[in-house]
Amino acid sequence: MTQAGRAQLAQERTNRIGYLVAVLVNAAGLVVLHLWPGWQEFTFLTDDTRSVLGIVDAALIVGIVVNVVLLLRSPAWPTAAGSLVTTLVSLAAMVRIWQVFPFDVSDTWETVLRVVFVLGIIGACLGVLALLVSLLRMRQLSGR
Repeated sequence: MTQAGRAQLAQERTNRIGYLVAVLVNAAGLVVLHLWPGWQEFTFLTDDTRSVLGIVDAALIVGIVVNVVLLLRSPAWPTAAGSLVTTLVSLAAMVRIWQVFPFDVSDTWETVLRVVFVLGIIGACLGVLALLVSLLRMRQLSGR
């Protein structure tokens, strides 16, 4: 096997490990929010958390599904499309959390958290643009 072939196999193995870790982290998020200990046990979360759980759950579940699909098959097109879907759902979750802001924290921490959410929203928007460009380039290269 050539060195390039070994490098490609190593990269594929690394990608698969990343997909598996993403599945486990998202599943752990669902467990922590709903089973043990449950979001109600976190003293910094308010009852308004109920109004964001649906979109947060959707982001976690989409992350699990996309990464399981990529574990099974991860060529460029499905990877970019899956990343676009997960980024869009995560963006919707971040916007909703920023709107509701279900946190009981001091004014200083509220400012810090809001800045973090704004940076995350900006980053997700830039990610969506980059993924759309990537998908368009792939489409052009495939001759469609």
